[in-house]
Amino acid sequence: MFILRRFTSENIEINWCLGKSYTLVLKERNNGEFCKIAKRMKLDPASGGVYGFVTCDGGVDIIPLYDESRYFIMASDGKTVANISMYR
Repeated sequence: MFILRRFTSENIEINWCLGKSYTLVLKERNNGEFCKIAKRMKLDPASGGVYGFVTCDGGVDIIPLYDESRYFIMASDGKTVANISMYR
């Protein structure tokens, strides 16, 4: 079981249950797929502010990753699997 943990710029913690699998799409790694998802969400891919998406449930749930927040993929036991925050 995977959890996406977000810390906003105001240090508010938000957690999403991603289930058994998730897909990470980052603008810098796969701009084409990033643009497809952005258009599905009615976001302008060139506007900035979002650097990626996490999808789960076969692409049904889409969570945008915002520049000003920090993100971690966690295992159900609380251990960090990956830091997917935007690096500056």
